[in-house]
Amino acid sequence: MQPILKPTTKLPSKKLQYPTYVKDTDPDAHIKVFKKVIKANGEVVEANVINLFGFTLRDNIFEWGKNYIQDHPNYTFEKLKQTFCKWFKTLKNDEEVYMQLQNIQQQTTKRVEVYYECLLRLANCL
Repeated sequence: MQPILKPTTKLPSKKLQYPTYVKDTDPDAHIKVFKKVIKANGEVVEANVINLFGFTLRDNIFEWGKNYIQDHPNYTFEKLKQTFCKWFKTLKNDEEVYMQLQNIQQQTTKRVEVYYECLLRLANCL
């Protein structure tokens, strides 16, 4: 009687579909789902994770991601995630945005780039 042999090949596993992010949705929730899918799909190479993340973005946010990734080739996924959440976290309503825009001013201790990014982030919420 011959022993039962274990199969030598794995059955092909189906990769999970990556989530898509569209404007005015929660960036933290998108990151959370994206990280779960990355883990489930076995992606471990950071450069691949960063590129895959860029393809989960839609419309003008895709352009933002493409430009950001090209302009910051040495950034980690962690840094990309922080910047993405900072840029696309929406405020609760237009009134809150208008209030913040009225009160925005460049502080003498901050660089003009920081002021400009804050201004763009607020304008993106409208």
